[in-house]
Amino acid sequence: MRKVLVGLALTTGVALIAAPAAQAAPKADPVKSLKAQYVPGKGVKISSTIRMSVSGDPVITVRESGVAAFGKSGVAASDRTMKFHLDPVLVSALEDEEDGQSLKDLTRTPTRVISVKQWSYMSGGLVASTLPEGKTWVRTPKVGGSLGGPKVDLFASGTLKTLLANASSYRNGVAKGTIKASQLPGRPFGSRAGQKVGWTLWIDAKGLVSRFATKVSVPLGKGETMDFTADERFTGWGSKVTVTAPPAADWIDSEDLDEELPDVPGMPDALTEAAG
Repeated sequence: MRKVLVGLALTTGVALIAAPAAQAAPKADPVKSLKAQYVPGKGVKISSTIRMSVSGDPVITVRESGVAAFGKSGVAASDRTMKFHLDPVLVSALEDEEDGQSLKDLTRTPTRVISVKQWSYMSGGLVASTLPEGKTWVRTPKVGGSLGGPKVDLFASGTLKTLLANASSYRNGVAKGTIKASQLPGRPFGSRAGQKVGWTLWIDAKGLVSRFATKVSVPLGKGETMDFTADERFTGWGSKVTVTAPPAADWIDSEDLDEELPDVPGMPDALTEAAG
């Protein structure tokens, strides 16, 4: 078990799905409504909670908030801030591990990630111990998804259409179902092609998604499971959003650092190890 938790120290998974108040059924096609939002200069606010738990006991929780700025065909840039919360028992177990200091930095202060074009700029928790004096950001090749662990990307081309086409129910503005990871664009859960993902979408009367929750459970044996949950909220669709890269004087390229950035294991590896 400890090996599994070490491998998952910087990953997480899916939020508990609470039933919201009933809402009017959407009058517009959600897929068309989403594409209509793809206007340069416009965007949406996003907040999410990502959790990894073992047999119902939370181990890692990541709370993320930020904005996505749209281009003509999807998300063109984003600005996200993540705060990691780890179970004290896990923190104690990892104190002497190679990434122990990085883990402490990660939980002490939020990590902010600005992604523009092909680059991501990271500041705070995750990279705090690697920054030289006078620099507050590290520039890296673009970081996809969330540092809290890969999750289903609502904005990936074809994702919303695929989910709705496989819904087991869709009424009163709520669609839900279960889908194999291999059917999802971008394969967010890596080599676990047969892994099943439970999902729920809440869609408003304008056909826009207001909430998106997913859950993945992996058996650990002896009746235990490792559960990954993600719960995202979308507000302010169509609001004016501008995301710009930090000034060049404030960042350093990751390849110019004196030490390598902390390794952040991905959800695909975590799922494979947990199930193996």
